[in-house]
This record gives sequence, C-alpha cells and structure tokens, in this order.
Amino acid sequence: MPLKKGSSKKTISENIAIEKRAHPDMKNSQAAAIAYSEARKSKSKGKKGK
Repeated sequence: MPLKKGSSKKTISENIAIEKRAHPDMKNSQAAAIAYSEARKSKSKGKKGK
C-alpha cells in the first residue's frame, strides 16, 4: 500500500502504522524514518512555486 502524502503529525503516524503492518519485523525507528522522509518530500513539493 502506498504511503499517504502530507506532513501533518496524523499523516506521519498513519504512515508509520502502514509500514509496520506491511513489514511487521521492521524496527520502529526505521518505519519512522521512512514516514518522515515521505513528509519531507511532500512538504518540499508544496513550495515548488516559490
């Protein structure tokens, strides 16, 4: 399942949960790193016009 776009705390926590469901043996810190990385990507795309 693809991760959600966005950088709110709710979206980040949902993305962590998605990663943990998809990969139960993944460490929490790794799942969080992936979620925060996705948040950074979506945040930078929002400032594209500036």
